[in-house]
Amino acid sequence: MSSRHYSGIRRLESHASASLRRAGIDLRKLQSIRENVMIAQTSAGKFLLKGFSNSKRLENQRKLTKLLRENGFRRTYRFIEELEPFVYDGYIFAWIEFLPSSRKKFSYSSRHSREEGLHLLEEFHRTTQKFYDRIPVSRFNQLDKWRDRFDEFEDNTGVVRKYVSNDIIQTWLKWGKRSLKGLRKYENDLYAEPLCIVHGDVAHHNFFYKEDGSLYLIDFDLISKAPPLIDFLQYSNRIMPDISGSAELWSYEQLRKYKNNKAFLYALLFPTDIFREWNRLIRENDFHNNNYLHSVWLLTVEDFSKRIRMYKEITDLL
Repeated sequence: MSSRHYSGIRRLESHASASLRRAGIDLRKLQSIRENVMIAQTSAGKFLLKGFSNSKRLENQRKLTKLLRENGFRRTYRFIEELEPFVYDGYIFAWIEFLPSSRKKFSYSSRHSREEGLHLLEEFHRTTQKFYDRIPVSRFNQLDKWRDRFDEFEDNTGVVRKYVSNDIIQTWLKWGKRSLKGLRKYENDLYAEPLCIVHGDVAHHNFFYKEDGSLYLIDFDLISKAPPLIDFLQYSNRIMPDISGSAELWSYEQLRKYKNNKAFLYALLFPTDIFREWNRLIRENDFHNNNYLHSVWLLTVEDFSKRIRMYKEITDLL
């Protein structure tokens, strides 16, 4: 740990300790688990301490978790209202309920996890449809986001070509263009369902098995207003590397209803994970991280034949 990082943690501890003391609680230890997220061990037990980039983002998430609980959805954490947030280093830090974890980890490689995740997401959407208009977040636009992602990847192909053959790169670009063209034509079908609050980041680490084995949904940094389809589309893209063929998508009741939705089908043809990971790798200049680089290469090259076969199966439905 650098002296600068250590000094920063010490100053954060001082602010956290002062916040807790106002509630008659002593801070015993503060442990960083990722950027701006810590576990605090205190005289009143464990808490999570999380830094938010602005007060609006914090308030939206506090309101969301409160409304979720009031409407019967309890499979997430709650903010500790009795403990005051505090500002440090440009972030506003808030105290969150600590959830003891199970040794069992949520994984998209497990069909059981995939099924449980879909059921939980469905319950989340059903609940947020009751109050989505009370959370002041923006409407989500899938096409704009993916146009930007495609353009960034296309600009990055000179770097990607150092690791991946041009034929493979051009194939991914071809499928990306085909997907965007279809989405432009059928964009209205993306938004035909009633609005809700969508989670916006259904990566595996945002599903969490609690100590009692129940599955929880966490981390609402990317919430927005959109139809449930938007989360289910991202979920489908997340599980595609772990399923044997596109037919499995339609075996899940939450996804089956989209089998005849042309916008959903065209969206499945967009290699969003490949574009996203290369863009991130290049943007953050993370090439020294050999494990990460190798995982992105595997996604792009080793899984190529299986993914293209799935894309062709989906194309047959159009």
